[in-house]
Amino acid sequence: MATTQAKRLAVRAVRGVASTAPRHASRGIATATAARPVLALAGSTIAPAPTLRRAYSSPSAPTRPCPKCAAPIPLPASPCPACGGLVPIPSGLSLHSLLDVSTPLPASSGNGFDIVGELGRLPAHGYALDARDLRNRMLRRQRDLHPDKQAADVDLAADLSGRVNKAYETLASPLRRAEYILKILGKGTEETDAVTDHDLLMEILEARETLEEAEEASEVEEMRDSNHDKVVNLVRRLTEAFSQTPVDLHATKALAVELKYWVGLEEAAKEKLGRLGEGR
Repeated sequence: MATTQAKRLAVRAVRGVASTAPRHASRGIATATAARPVLALAGSTIAPAPTLRRAYSSPSAPTRPCPKCAAPIPLPASPCPACGGLVPIPSGLSLHSLLDVSTPLPASSGNGFDIVGELGRLPAHGYALDARDLRNRMLRRQRDLHPDKQAADVDLAADLSGRVNKAYETLASPLRRAEYILKILGKGTEETDAVTDHDLLMEILEARETLEEAEEASEVEEMRDSNHDKVVNLVRRLTEAFSQTPVDLHATKALAVELKYWVGLEEAAKEKLGRLGEGR
């Protein structure tokens, strides 16, 4: 039962708006931009997942008073639903709550927020996200916070809009999302982290060498197809790993480090395609 649920969550983690687009147009793995907003790693073979809703809702969600009208405003809402005035959002919130994926959980000490506990209430500790739904949440937040719409609080609007953008860029990337959650759980990755499995390391090095020796775009595309499948499989395994209670942080971090290498290969392949195109 747990394995079946994890597979369903993995589907959500890899699907996106490109489920109806050609496969080669859907490989946005490492970054997310307006032009390529989501990470549709599974192409058109995965059916659309239901829209992601908050994993929980609570009538006692933390609030703070509006500085303009004193109405209680639930975190992380801004602007004020009562008067429309822009309201500061405290630091220390999770990226998930900034995008309205989850509700902030106050720390038991009364100071700050319990992000570990908050993520523990989400599917796969917040790793299983629907790419299209996440983008829609970001766009809704940006519409409310855009500086052009908040002429009276341009600086605050720009700051909040920037925070929402950064949250989206992190959560929209399977790699950066895994790294963020691992950091919250106390097992963050480092630039110096390396693959320790000898056979896997040899496979990665051979793939790099093959890419360097490729002279035709078709060769690079073939490699991207193979790399794409590896990334999809790793996202599925990460979803399963984050779904465990407790999470095996050592094993999950190893998966994230491996994903980093294949994502790096995808970026190198895209650069190689660009150079091959310029040479024609």
